[in-house]
Amino acid sequence: MSSTKAFWRLDGKETTLLVIEDHGVPRLYWYGRKLRGETTLQQLLAHDDTALAFGGMDAVTPLSLFPQASTGYTGSPALNGHRNGAAFAHAMRTRSVVQNDNTLTIELQDDQAGLAVELSLSLDEHSDVASMRTTLKNIADTPYTVDWLASATLPLPGSYRQCLSQHGRWGLENQTHRRHIAPGRIDISNLHGRTSHEHAPALICGTDGFGVNGGDITFAQLAWSGNFSLRVERLSNGVISLQAGVLHLPGEVILQAGEQLSTPSVSFTRGKGMNSCTQRFHRYIRSSILPEWTRRTRPIHANSWEALYFNHDLEALFPLIDAAASVGAERFVLDDGWFRHRRADNAGLGDWYVDESIYPDGLHPVVSHVRKHGLQFGLWFEPEMVNPDSDLYREHPEWALQLSQVETPLARNQLVLDISRDDVADYLFERITSLVHEYAIDYIKWDMNRDLVLAGDGSHARAAAQPVALYRLLERILAVCPNLEIESCASGGARADLGILQHTGRVWTSDNIDPIERAGIQQGFLRFMPPEIMGAHVGHKTAHLTGRVTSLHTRAIVALQGQFGFELDARKLDPQDIITLQHYTRLYKSNRQWMANSVYWQLPTYSKSLTACGFVDSDQQQALYSVVAIGNMHPTRPGHLPLSGLDPNALYTLTLESINLTELAPFNKIFPEWCQAAVTSSGELLMTLGVPLPVLPPQSALLIGCHRDSR
Repeated sequence: MSSTKAFWRLDGKETTLLVIEDHGVPRLYWYGRKLRGETTLQQLLAHDDTALAFGGMDAVTPLSLFPQASTGYTGSPALNGHRNGAAFAHAMRTRSVVQNDNTLTIELQDDQAGLAVELSLSLDEHSDVASMRTTLKNIADTPYTVDWLASATLPLPGSYRQCLSQHGRWGLENQTHRRHIAPGRIDISNLHGRTSHEHAPALICGTDGFGVNGGDITFAQLAWSGNFSLRVERLSNGVISLQAGVLHLPGEVILQAGEQLSTPSVSFTRGKGMNSCTQRFHRYIRSSILPEWTRRTRPIHANSWEALYFNHDLEALFPLIDAAASVGAERFVLDDGWFRHRRADNAGLGDWYVDESIYPDGLHPVVSHVRKHGLQFGLWFEPEMVNPDSDLYREHPEWALQLSQVETPLARNQLVLDISRDDVADYLFERITSLVHEYAIDYIKWDMNRDLVLAGDGSHARAAAQPVALYRLLERILAVCPNLEIESCASGGARADLGILQHTGRVWTSDNIDPIERAGIQQGFLRFMPPEIMGAHVGHKTAHLTGRVTSLHTRAIVALQGQFGFELDARKLDPQDIITLQHYTRLYKSNRQWMANSVYWQLPTYSKSLTACGFVDSDQQQALYSVVAIGNMHPTRPGHLPLSGLDPNALYTLTLESINLTELAPFNKIFPEWCQAAVTSSGELLMTLGVPLPVLPPQSALLIGCHRDSR
């Protein structure tokens, strides 16, 4: 082993990171539970794994922060590249390591290969979430082609045996998949050009059978909105690693002399049970990622889409606005169909001018009607897209992403604009900001309804340029429209990541608002993302995507897990439905301030037919728990639900916040006492013995309130 040089320590509230330089490139020796007292390097190395078996390399080279084949490492290297087929390997060595507070900057260089690398590793003390990113610079005088550059390569404990990832499809996002970490490599590669319905850019790895409150686990998420690769690899020598980075298309990155490439960051944390890591990510995202306006009161949305679709007749639109205001809406969003030639989804995208044939006076009458009720005004855009049947495409077909001589397949009758072109970005910037200023728009629902296919400029791939150009365009718009709020929507939740959330502050979680499907979709979303940015709306009695019929109570209770809103035709509500919806609207308004900073708990349940979660305020003064019966439960007596997050030494008043006892009555001979009158119990008993549940038929839900007793 080479001579020992140095080590560095980063500490959070509950976490310690130790980096050691004892080989060519520093390694992450420890990250996890905070270590006590002063730890010396000699003490650490006494615990080093130095055993060496026959049949392999003649020396042990531990997994470094920048693994490379020149050390004998046979896993996925941090960098794959070449110079026109030559110079396929490199041997980086440390030039300097600088610690500035809780950030390490590590500079590596290989003069022979003509490459320099900067690694940035930091630990957020408030949340205990660490982040790492990589910058590669070509210091030679010939071009260097980058095939793969990892944002981070993290060592995983040898005890880890399972990996949980989140997958899905349109209308069924964030479904969990658990697999064994067997010898070889798990590679979750995404080539959809956006973070996609199919694969979320996040991984959870841990010990066998880890759960919401148990097991040693690591959360990791890539802050990127395009193609990516997530890799978990187990080698025959026992080394397990997690690696993440941008997945470039062939020839997409060629660094000329002096040019550099910086990766998006990977954020990660290690804790006991998924709830602990979820809570850390929520704190980190709130304090370090989201725009400032997400800390303000989150208004109730009313969206026109499922009520009207492309029907923008003012005789229908004005009564819809009136009805939405009457049940508590605070922001009205005019969805797709307001711009030129847009009577269906096969034309008009790109022509961002108000359609004079429908709105001869522009949107001013609509905006005035919205403002009359004291509501904010929001407008739908899909700026990155263009229909072939549009004035824009007829004038500028070269603006669409394409590969010459190959016909690009359509999706939703549309193509994708090359927003990395200055002329395209300038056009979109001018059109959007002009409309924002003319109508004093408060909010934009920024949609993206198709994957990137043949994402090129005619000859060269440009998929990775799209997210960078998107971030730049959003920054330009927000610089001149500082009060504007923007939602990330991509046919629902196909673009929900830490990259886009630095510029937007709300995610339309899914186009599927069937509450039974949403319960699982939202559970997956909340595993990494905080609830106040999760668009969650009350839909129609018969869900438009699934045809399932559900109670208004169930729809409202599930929607209360996020930023509450309506995706229904409020004109058609009967008097009892109006009273019911107004009740849940008041509940949201009275609790949203503390819920925007709440601690989220996924609750383990005895039945797969039952899902439950809780939101507890930071002072443990109050909490809301939602319980949803997905299907039939086998026991005839439903048993108890232990709560989480309360102060065990405090007394709490337990109340039923949902008003659906009449709906549940046919299934209950006797209700638990707390369902009919408030009862008081200790936090300890509520978290150990639990709350006795009433009989819940399939597709029903409960909302349980806990309020700290001041006595």
